[in-house]
Amino acid sequence: MASYLQDKIGSLEHREPVFARSDETLRAVAHTMWVENVGALVVGDEQRSLGIISERDVVALVAQGADLDAVTAEDAMVKHVVAARVGDTLADAAYQMLDGAIRHLPVLDDQGHVVGMVSVRDLLRPALSGGAGGTD
Repeated sequence: MASYLQDKIGSLEHREPVFARSDETLRAVAHTMWVENVGALVVGDEQRSLGIISERDVVALVAQGADLDAVTAEDAMVKHVVAARVGDTLADAAYQMLDGAIRHLPVLDDQGHVVGMVSVRDLLRPALSGGAGGTD
């Protein structure tokens, strides 16, 4: 297990990031999450991320009575994005998730561009299947 935690984020099988425009409504954001089967979207694009919005953010706003057609991704997103770099270790990513009580980390390349998204599930899968890059 200890060697697994020293593997790099880049060794994981992770998803391409899914993006939302800042002016998209919560309804559109929720629809994209459902269609793409993801739990979080990067608000912005590969070159510049403005924030992140997760399914928990959407649920919290719905529970508070937010208008799904009036609230935008920019209104709902978390602006301080915690992210991992391709060269970070899996342990670094796991600690960032634990410390921030978050389940998704955008992955940045050396130029700071968003190149992926890692979830708690992505970190657990190889640990339970015997090493990084493992499959179900």
